[in-house]
Amino acid sequence: MTNEEFIILAEKVADGSASISEVALYNACYESFQKDAQDLTADGLDPKDLKTESLARFWKNHDTSAPVVKLWPRILMAAAAVAAIVVGVWFFNTDTSRHPEFVSGSQDIAPGKNGATITLANGKVIQLSDAKTGVVIGRDDLKYSDGSDVRYSDGTSSSGSLKGSQNSSGPVGVRSLTPAELQGADGKVQNLIAATAKGQTYQFTLADGTKVWLNADSKLEFPSNFVNSRTRNVKLSGEGYFEVAKDKAHPFMVNFKTLTLTVLGTHFNVNAYENEKTAKATLLEGSIKVEKLFLKPAQQAIFDDHRRLSLQTLENAEKETAWKDGYFRFYDEKIQDIMKKLERWYDIEVVYEGKMTTEGFTGKVSRNKNISQVLMILEKTKGVHFKIEGRRVTVID
Repeated sequence: MTNEEFIILAEKVADGSASISEVALYNACYESFQKDAQDLTADGLDPKDLKTESLARFWKNHDTSAPVVKLWPRILMAAAAVAAIVVGVWFFNTDTSRHPEFVSGSQDIAPGKNGATITLANGKVIQLSDAKTGVVIGRDDLKYSDGSDVRYSDGTSSSGSLKGSQNSSGPVGVRSLTPAELQGADGKVQNLIAATAKGQTYQFTLADGTKVWLNADSKLEFPSNFVNSRTRNVKLSGEGYFEVAKDKAHPFMVNFKTLTLTVLGTHFNVNAYENEKTAKATLLEGSIKVEKLFLKPAQQAIFDDHRRLSLQTLENAEKETAWKDGYFRFYDEKIQDIMKKLERWYDIEVVYEGKMTTEGFTGKVSRNKNISQVLMILEKTKGVHFKIEGRRVTVID
């Protein structure tokens, strides 16, 4: 069993989905950690090495076929705590008394929500409803996922006068798109741009049936339809999760950074933010090709800041798509990388004071929590402290 597998086990115990044998394994694991922590501390081991040494002892002396034992209520409580905590040396050294500091009457910051825009070829920007979860791009219209029309203000009053003019009377006109607006006056395919701001996420169904989830601060450029096209080409900046409609005769291609990803029909995630040093394409199902690299499920192509493309196999590829399901999922991540994700989702400015910890953080946190709750979980490791002032969050070593 790996560290990641233990974290998944703890989460299953915490949410009540673990089997009796899995609870028994967690039981044994928990007891072993507590004993090793005491032994290793008594031996004078540096606290920084406690996690590594204790894990090594446990994996050496335990297997995954633990006998069935009765579930102890106190173990359930411990499991819930462990599954909630984002960890550094989290097995032994948490401090529940710390909490983020609010400065100058600052209020808590709410999480992001549904929201996006679509920009037409003529430059018109349509604000999509935050009460809806997604939009479907039809050949002649735009509809929300629930079948209702996408409507927008056309800038005129009910009498047809321009909004704000002296002759204006009645409410501002609200209407649906016409086929000519979506396709262009000449009837040709038009390029559209779907975009989310910081603190927004949205789902888009393209004209071929491909579904795309956009994470915060992301942009997808795509044609209004793929008729008469040999390939289905889109361009991504930011992060998107794709479920591509199968069409062997028309390969689907995602262009990001300076790379091209080619696929026939599959599920994958692309992380390609402009302010990130690396870009990553992670395959969940099917097969894709990134330039000359062919990926199998649970593999990831990485394009680094030296323009080198490499391939790695992941223990848990689903952690790359946790954002789509409403979670932050960290696995041995540095605090700077974590704060970039929080910055995009909570629309905050992040600054640093002091020399930052190099400890990796691992855990799972809901993206529906206020920022203070997420920061409080991070603070329990004693590795960092936070100060909130307006929409500025200071990370203090």
